[in-house]
Formats: sequence, C-alpha cells, structure tokens
Amino acid sequence: MFLHNNDTFSGFKNITSACCADPKILGMPCQKGAQLCNIRNDYLFWDAFHPTQKASVLAANVLVTSQDPDFMSPINFGSLRNA
Repeated sequence: MFLHNNDTFSGFKNITSACCADPKILGMPCQKGAQLCNIRNDYLFWDAFHPTQKASVLAANVLVTSQDPDFMSPINFGSLRNA
C-alpha cells in the first residue's frame, strides 16, 4: 500500500481510525457532539469519508510535484501549470 511505503505519509500515527465520529473508518460521518481526537495531524482520516487537512495538503502536493508515473503521466499538474 502506498501509505505504508511512502515517507511522505509516515508522519501519521493513525491511518486506520477516524479523528471524528466512530473510531472505525466505516463508522458514521462526523456529527455535532461527536468525540474528536486530540491531535488531528496524527490522523489520516477526519471521518469515514474525508481525509484530514494534513492528508489533503500532502495529497495535493503529490499531484502537483510527483514525478512518479503511477500517479501522474505524462506530466504532473505542476508541469502542466507551468506549460
């Protein structure tokens, strides 16, 4: 899996549970009164459907700067922007 083999995502302490809502990813979406995690940046997922802000920023950076053909081919978004 990409997350386990990529140093970019190694800063997450929890990639299987959601920061908000039911502790399992397949739980209910975040709702008013839900229990929140203490440190959002430790989590990959905010709720059952959405990544945390940190995860979204990292994913966007991969799309803009990655040279890996598994993600962006023939060019990345950064190269397209500069064309």
